[in-house]
Amino acid sequence: MVAGLAFTPAARAGARRIGLVDRPDGRRKVHGTAIPVAGGLAVFAAAVLAIAAFSALAPGPMADALRDNGPALLGLLGGAAVICLVGVIDDFTRLRGRYKVLGQLAAIGVVLLTGHRVEVLALFGQEFDLGYLSVPFTVLFLLGAINSLNLLDGMDGLLGTVGTIICAAIAVLALAANHPTEACVAAALTGALVGFLRYNVPPASVFLGDAGSMLIGLAIGVLAIRSSLKGPATAALAAPLALLALPIFDTGAAVVRRKLTGRSIFTTDRGHIHHCLQRTGLSRPVILLIICGLCGVTVLGALGSIAYRNEGLAVLSALVVVGLLVATRLFGYAELLLVVHSGRHLARSVFGSAVRERRLEVRLQGSAGWGEWWDRLAEQANRLNLRSLALDVNAPAHQEGYHARWHRPDPPVGEAPDHWSAVIPLTAWGQAVGQVTVTGRRDDEPVWRKLAVLSGLTDQVEAVLAASIVRPNVPAPAAAPEPLVGAGSA
Repeated sequence: MVAGLAFTPAARAGARRIGLVDRPDGRRKVHGTAIPVAGGLAVFAAAVLAIAAFSALAPGPMADALRDNGPALLGLLGGAAVICLVGVIDDFTRLRGRYKVLGQLAAIGVVLLTGHRVEVLALFGQEFDLGYLSVPFTVLFLLGAINSLNLLDGMDGLLGTVGTIICAAIAVLALAANHPTEACVAAALTGALVGFLRYNVPPASVFLGDAGSMLIGLAIGVLAIRSSLKGPATAALAAPLALLALPIFDTGAAVVRRKLTGRSIFTTDRGHIHHCLQRTGLSRPVILLIICGLCGVTVLGALGSIAYRNEGLAVLSALVVVGLLVATRLFGYAELLLVVHSGRHLARSVFGSAVRERRLEVRLQGSAGWGEWWDRLAEQANRLNLRSLALDVNAPAHQEGYHARWHRPDPPVGEAPDHWSAVIPLTAWGQAVGQVTVTGRRDDEPVWRKLAVLSGLTDQVEAVLAASIVRPNVPAPAAAPEPLVGAGSA
């Protein structure tokens, strides 16, 4: 903790000098000024210093355990160094999603080389030998941990607080399972995060950056595996998964939200749990308290499952947190509607139910009058002989998200040339806020005239936004790109 308190302001000053800062972009990043993003490097250095000093200078069995587990610690240190490097590069240059994942896989590969893997999975008294799935399972688990914590880093003090709670709980779990090395590493990371939080609580003067958020995710993932080992490579993951229930739920909802609305999973939005709580009007300290309370429930469930040797308590605590958020519609309800609709569509396709038209509307966030505007668009579908129409709004700066689509089943026609498709961008005050995607069949009316009708409606997007929100302070609007029109199969 002392090292974290000392290293964080030094890293903050150094990052500001070299330009390692997070600048507001008027769309997703809405903080007022450029903020240094070197907190993760300070946390890494503080934790490594504490572990090295303790193992070298402290007497007793815990220090001996650290020294005896040198190869495992070096594997975690090497993986952490790689993930920090990837994070710093991303903070400087904004890596594309695929390259970021490749960097994460490289860090995981370093960890796997030193034997950090799950070969046997223990759950509810049963053991499952993973066999050839051992490495893929471990890789997916660590990727999930890295990205779930990375995506949660969207508000001052949030990830630092959640990471502190989870690391402290892992330290207790590791001690209970007689894994002193993992307990020491988790405790060192806890202290480093506490020192960092002194400068990260609202209003933050330094951010973790991707280096810090991915470092915490990797460390928590590895420590969760190591602290849950019941024997050689046999892991009981119910308690560690309960600890990660909130980050996993947030990430799972983001994947569902993006995939089922046709977006890339790397698309940024403001639909995470802290964003949803912010839209209720709660202050940041109150949001932190609520999320800490939810994490506390899962921590109690995880610790209770160890104390009473009942994995059901860990599962129950995770279900309580998820169910509470969905039932109160604070988070996850819109994603549930998307899943239900997709399930119905799949069932109808499997069982061959005859449906003339399919329609879906989901408000992901905000209060603008998208429903009425969508109705006006959808009214043109039959008149223009359309096959499908989709409206997708993703405007983080305006706190707006909406998805609607209409589809009329059509007999398969292969690559028939009588089909056309178009994507019409939606812009407001010089910013992209979404798009309208349309497909149709050629008839006597020219395609350009149909597009003119739809484009005339899409020009009203600023009026829809202005009716419910204040115009943001953004650069002057740029010329909107022309609709992309192409012949061929939809």
